[in-house]
Amino acid sequence: MRFDAKSEKWMPMRIRGIDGYFTDVRIDRGSIPDGFHLWELADGESDGIPCRYRPFIVVNFFGTFISMENLPVDDEECQAGYIDSENDWCFIGDRYLTLTYIMDKRCRRMREKHVSSMYQGDGGR
Repeated sequence: MRFDAKSEKWMPMRIRGIDGYFTDVRIDRGSIPDGFHLWELADGESDGIPCRYRPFIVVNFFGTFISMENLPVDDEECQAGYIDSENDWCFIGDRYLTLTYIMDKRCRRMREKHVSSMYQGDGGR
């Protein structure tokens, strides 16, 4: 069963230097907003520690990760990325967020960036 991304809670997470958001359920790809990449995570030992990411995980599903950036792929043939359990991932937040909140935050950042770039050419006047 896959769930709508908008109905789930997302925890900020970093994988291999890429910031994104994690939920522990399978997400319907059609519910992900444009501009986001979706990866499914697996834990190798069923120990609750992610060890790889792929576009689709069948066995040992750990959760779903979305980000604005694409994750690096180690194995081109399988389009799999491997995660060093100790160094390549961490949760970077202390609370779950809704996708609506994440999208609002993204829009605010884009507006701020746009306004800032408008004023850079004339010294901020």
